[in-house]
Amino acid sequence: MNSTAVSPAPTFPAVHHIGFDAPLKWLKLGWRDLWHKPAASLFYGIAIAVAGVIILFATMRLPYLFTAAITGFLLVAPMLAAGVYELSRRYLANEPHSLVASMLAWKRNPSGLIGFGLLSLLAGTAWQVVSVVLMALFYKGSALAPADMMLEVVLNPQYTLLFVVYVGVGGVIAALVFAASVVSMPMLLDRRCDLLTALVTSINAVAENPLPLAFWGLIIMTLTGIGFATALIGLIVILPWLGHASFHAYKDLVE
Repeated sequence: MNSTAVSPAPTFPAVHHIGFDAPLKWLKLGWRDLWHKPAASLFYGIAIAVAGVIILFATMRLPYLFTAAITGFLLVAPMLAAGVYELSRRYLANEPHSLVASMLAWKRNPSGLIGFGLLSLLAGTAWQVVSVVLMALFYKGSALAPADMMLEVVLNPQYTLLFVVYVGVGGVIAALVFAASVVSMPMLLDRRCDLLTALVTSINAVAENPLPLAFWGLIIMTLTGIGFATALIGLIVILPWLGHASFHAYKDLVE
């Protein structure tokens, strides 16, 4: 009698339990890496900031897309920081480190990294669509410049429901993306694992450490907000700093 073989259940790396103040250690280690080879790290900061400027200029006359473009940019930022993760990986492994070497990081795990990139773009596109639909359903004012439109939505009681729904839906999407990506991108670079393993491990890390990683998410949002408040100039330093720190977060969280 023929028997059907049962495939073993997939196994995922164990995750560590960390202290609430662990994100402060990651920031310290990330700051050290940032200045280990500043030209390489700041190159990525400049590239990401320029990409942000292009996106914002392209949507500045499209109020329905402007806010979504900002948040969508943040959703795909982990993918843009791949070279920064690779620099930190090389520093820890005592491997030769250069800008050119870091730019070839995708060769370490092309299928996993391309899959993550496509997933990030899908998340950003989904949020763009959701944002446009919400504005079309709830915003009844005339077309305004993006900044004026955002102020009207925040200050006009008529749009309280729109503000609550927009922030609520955006927060849920951001939380899901954060949970799936907090360690997955650096893990894909470091271990050459498949995308599913990286995503599940990232979610497991958040489930094991909800408060420390909520603190880490708050730090990321605060520093990124400072970067936007400085007309994206601050992002030149902040984004590679956070990228380096995120690699150390992954090393601290995953067995």
